[in-house]
Amino acid sequence: MHSYPTVSQAQRGRRGGSWLRCVTALAAAVIASATPAAATTTAGTTTASTATAAATSANPPPVPGVRVVGTVATAPARVGVIVAVPGAGGPLNAESFRLWQNGQPEKVRVNPLPASALRLGVVVDAGPGAQLQGARNAVADLMIGLPAGAEAAVVGARPARLVQPLTGDAGSVVQALADAAFSGPADDIPALRLAVREVLKAPAGRRAVVLITTGPVPAGLATAVSGPLKAANASLYVAAIPEIAPSLASLAGASGGWAATASSPRSLLPAVDAIGADLVHQYRLAYTTAVPALTATRLRIAVAGAGTTPGATVTAEATVRIPAPAGARGPSGVSMAWLIAAVLLLGLAAAAIFDIRRSRRTPGRS
Repeated sequence: MHSYPTVSQAQRGRRGGSWLRCVTALAAAVIASATPAAATTTAGTTTASTATAAATSANPPPVPGVRVVGTVATAPARVGVIVAVPGAGGPLNAESFRLWQNGQPEKVRVNPLPASALRLGVVVDAGPGAQLQGARNAVADLMIGLPAGAEAAVVGARPARLVQPLTGDAGSVVQALADAAFSGPADDIPALRLAVREVLKAPAGRRAVVLITTGPVPAGLATAVSGPLKAANASLYVAAIPEIAPSLASLAGASGGWAATASSPRSLLPAVDAIGADLVHQYRLAYTTAVPALTATRLRIAVAGAGTTPGATVTAEATVRIPAPAGARGPSGVSMAWLIAAVLLLGLAAAAIFDIRRSRRTPGRS
């Protein structure tokens, strides 16, 4: 006669709890794998996006070189790589670009990113007087430089509120900001989250958030806004008078944007101008790939005629995730990753319950 070790009710509970923890972890892993691809880019070899750039009223801040901003799905098995070329003296043609995926050259189709795809959320955190006037001038200049078809919204951070909803009318943005009052302590985190929600209201396209600030940035800002930026597939640009925390500069670079410091309210204008130039000189390189969706892959981009030396070729490297096809969705727009996670959760939870009940019926167990 076989003897069976005694298993208490608490032990059975722990076994069931272990099952459920495994289920939760597995489902979370599947959901996490569906994170938008553009947020996983790393700084290119010629970019200074993770470092701050000094600016003065006489000299504009250094503009980062060619870099990979992110990726988008253009069709099943086709990837669109967004590349910023802010130093280009004029429009570039397809012959100017070369792309390697995991060391293998790829044939690419090149198109300038249309202005109609740009959705911009501008957050203004400025004190009264010269600081506010400098921020207003910078935003006005930014709006004037945006091409027709681009849309922008303005969010104030003192206190956090929507100053101007998303619009393509530059005059409305400038007027709304001129009429807005700024007072009290800065509320940058809610303001940035509000800007992200605003750019999400428009159809999918190129999304970016610009933070213009004249005061100290909260220490936890990068951690607090990293998730919303990633979920929105939006890049972060920062123009600030004080020093920028390394965590915020790193977040800007990883999202496809960059950060610059200005020495005075007046020098905010050239810093923001450099951001505008970066946003309007972007290209989409589309190519066919056999790499499965959500797989990390190494890209190398070479662009001829993008440097300060005529005819010079500038390169950038990045690690990105291959985006899931835009059509890979289930009923009611639910992504396939979420559906898979739900099926795993239900199936494994059922298995856990079955295991618990079976242990209760096993002979010799109390």
